Amino acid sequence: MSMDRLLLIRTDKVGDLVLATPCIQAAKEQWPSWEIYFMASRYAAPVLEQNPHLAGVILYDGEGPGDLSKALKKMGFHAAVALLPTFSVAWVLFLAKIPVRVASGFRWYQGLFNRRVYLRRSRCFKKEWEYNQDLLKPLGWKGPYREPRLYLSPHELDWAHDTARREGWPRDFVALYPGGGKEMRWPSSSFGELGRRIQRMGLGVVVFWGPGEKELADEVAGEKGKVAPPTNLRELMALLSLSKAMVSNNTGPMHIGAALGVPLVQLFDPRWSCNPLRWGHEGLGRRILMPPVPHCKKCSIKCSFYPCMERLTPGKVLKALEEVLNEG
Repeated sequence: MSMDRLLLIRTDKVGDLVLATPCIQAAKEQWPSWEIYFMASRYAAPVLEQNPHLAGVILYDGEGPGDLSKALKKMGFHAAVALLPTFSVAWVLFLAKIPVRVASGFRWYQGLFNRRVYLRRSRCFKKEWEYNQDLLKPLGWKGPYREPRLYLSPHELDWAHDTARREGWPRDFVALYPGGGKEMRWPSSSFGELGRRIQRMGLGVVVFWGPGEKELADEVAGEKGKVAPPTNLRELMALLSLSKAMVSNNTGPMHIGAALGVPLVQLFDPRWSCNPLRWGHEGLGRRILMPPVPHCKKCSIKCSFYPCMERLTPGKVLKALEEVLNEG
């Protein structure tokens, strides 16, 4: 197939975009001469900065398709791969008359694509980033699968070191992320107890936070822990990269930590939609923990295990942390 310009698309949240990054490397390895662009939401797009395999990033937040479709047509893309398609994205690509338009099936608007891969992500047979890379197969991609990876510039790393010194952070610290989105979170009291035990080990603790989570971070840090300053997404990445390890709920910053190579303890709730078989990061320096209860479809106060995240003890999390620190 003769092509030279590819557009990858994923326009949802930060963590989802992090898990789409392996497609960039995989495509560039398969087709070194191609120019690879990525379309992402304005909020999440900063995670793509400094990626050496990208020719450019296109921002899209669901606005009207007219101007964007004209711009894409003018750029002369030969193929576009919608990693998690929406109708608006499908319509934009169709109007842009991109010759090869790839997406997963099972959607009413799938006729707007002319190459389809019938993925069953909900069965959790693979990692999310592997499902994403499967969508490259209609273009002739052969593998192997790549894992999420993010990149920081020397300037960003220098800024992070300067900020850590200015904030009075210890050189060796563990990052805690007690916040998150719709997932069930590990209790803040458990995070606080974990932080105190980490400090008794001789390590520092820095609590990271996102929009609306500052009060939670202050609570977890207590009197002796440190709280990260307000940051944008790139600054959060740079500061997280300094940590000796990270303990996090299943949320975007957890995926950022994994993609930066930070040793990681991941705390998952038992809902099937959050299954770590699909969303978790495995391997050396990584641990996945769940409360000792069966998988469920949704959380309910009527459940006999509710609130199940309390069954995951600080002692068990600390043990997993010690393991990843020794392996990292």
